[in-house]
Amino acid sequence: MPGSITHESALRGTSREMKQFFSGIEHLQPKLGVVLIQLPGTLEFQRRLAGAFFRSVPRLPTVELVCEPRHASWFTAAADAQMAESQVARVAADPARAMNAGLPGGADGFAYFRWHGSPQMYYSSYSRVQLEAFAQVVGGRRGPAWCVFDNTARYAAWDNASSFARLLKKGQPAKRLVRR
Repeated sequence: MPGSITHESALRGTSREMKQFFSGIEHLQPKLGVVLIQLPGTLEFQRRLAGAFFRSVPRLPTVELVCEPRHASWFTAAADAQMAESQVARVAADPARAMNAGLPGGADGFAYFRWHGSPQMYYSSYSRVQLEAFAQVVGGRRGPAWCVFDNTARYAAWDNASSFARLLKKGQPAKRLVRR
């Protein structure tokens, strides 16, 4: 989702931009599977604002909505309940910015994992032990999961994604994977 909606407008008064954005992406179906709503680290969770915003987001058939909040207030039971009620999954990110940020939240039945590299975001490659832990978590889930490796600064994403896919296939039937 455009930063003009999430960052500049902070989820307020976005109906015109939202309609324009969704009218442009609906043509990507049936290949479009997810719309990622990344929030700025300064945007605190407000139940009314979040509920109104999530209700205003157009729903496309077979397209999941996922939210990647960055402020610690979004990793609470109240925020999780709001996202679940709105059928929006919360991104599980590594490194985790707050307690529970490394685990999926919000809507159940769909998960979106975004791995940025650790210890240095975007630069570090994941070790085999870390990839095995990711594969165990994803392989143990019911329902589809999207997994995105965002440690691209030193080109580690492709190797990590390939290794992860092999590990996942060894333990569980292959799930839907996205490599970046």
